[in-house]
Amino acid sequence: MPATPALSRLLRCALVVGLALPPGTQAYRLVERDGWRADASLNGRLGLRQGENINFGFGALPGFARLASSTGETSRTDLQVALRPSLTTEYAFDESTLYGGVTVVAAATTLDGELSGQFARAGDRVIDTDSAYVGWRRGVLDLSVGGQPFTLGDGLIIGDGNFNQGHDNGQYWIGAFEAWRNTAILKVNTAPVRGDVFWLRTDKDLGDSRVVGVNLENSDATAFGRLSVMTFEVIEDRGIGFEGTRVWGIRGGDLHHPALPGFALFGEYVRQTGDSELTGVEIDAEAWYIEPGYQFTNWRFSPRIQYRYSYYSGDEARTPQSEEYRGMFFTFGKRGWDTWYQGEVNGEFFLFNQNQVSHMVKLSVFPSARHAVKAYYYHHALDTPQYFGVAATGTNWSDEFDLQFEFYPNDRLYGMLGVAWATPNQAAQDVFGDDDQVVFEFFLSYTLK
Repeated sequence: MPATPALSRLLRCALVVGLALPPGTQAYRLVERDGWRADASLNGRLGLRQGENINFGFGALPGFARLASSTGETSRTDLQVALRPSLTTEYAFDESTLYGGVTVVAAATTLDGELSGQFARAGDRVIDTDSAYVGWRRGVLDLSVGGQPFTLGDGLIIGDGNFNQGHDNGQYWIGAFEAWRNTAILKVNTAPVRGDVFWLRTDKDLGDSRVVGVNLENSDATAFGRLSVMTFEVIEDRGIGFEGTRVWGIRGGDLHHPALPGFALFGEYVRQTGDSELTGVEIDAEAWYIEPGYQFTNWRFSPRIQYRYSYYSGDEARTPQSEEYRGMFFTFGKRGWDTWYQGEVNGEFFLFNQNQVSHMVKLSVFPSARHAVKAYYYHHALDTPQYFGVAATGTNWSDEFDLQFEFYPNDRLYGMLGVAWATPNQAAQDVFGDDDQVVFEFFLSYTLK
């Protein structure tokens, strides 16, 4: 079990930060006259975590992908903080609108550093722009360029272009950087079908990759949900192995029927083909997930139950092709903590939507309109018996249970207090240790706007 002093330290820090938050705020409309409007906001984020039996008892790693050595630290406390001031503005002409925005991030990691040892060290800090874009809207057309967020669906493969490693971004877990480093996006908002034509550029942690593609979907999702098709190609990168990959996929979001008002279905299929410019190897990979859910709105606390099966192909031995699906540009938080970092231990430290087969069962209850309690169970396995090229004697990876309490008393404040417990199975023990890993978590986001 985690040591009592460590847990007490975590709770004391959480209490101090909670008391330090401002009690109220007001809207910040800086300018509104003659068709010109400008708004400002300030978002603050804090993530505090205590981890025991780090990396299943193997200890923290000394850096990214350095699996063979350990710092010897099996217990760590990690504090990550960020401030995100933003300015948005628009000017309305007779038949069109010119708009733009900029967001700056100041972020830091302290105490012992990021728990796994891979993504952020104590002392990492940065001040940098996240978004900086301009755009123009006229009728059904919307054209924008610059650094900005852009997501397809719930972000399974096109989510964001910034991996949030500490050496560049000051932190990891709180996701302070959300935008692609550069974009050119044309949105055509017609009915009954709308579309996006996009060019995207990632940060250097994702290989400074350049992506071009098209997305088509139905305009009105209120009746039955949203159906979409997309295709894109990575036309350039800096040695990460994405260049040459061609991708196509179909997805469904919030699919439902009026006869079953509590039911919703999410799912997506993605195919990766082409030839890797880095290795010259032919790519033949796939991923898909299906996630039905049902909310009992007439029951006390309105419980919602969800199940998700997700599959990401691994590389088959003794074949000339590469069957390993690459997670590429997935994001998190679009529909909760489980998208697309699947598990607060396994999804954030070990498994990154590559060579992975996962089952998730999630139960959510809502004691009030401003509180939620969520319980997750995950079973994770590898598709092929190897972990990023390291051989394993089996494919059974880990079981994980997460419990979270969320509170959101208004539209400015969001908080989460949680605990995650993961038990390694044979494949994980082959690479790391054989101890259960426990993580206590506290997250706050507060926005002045």
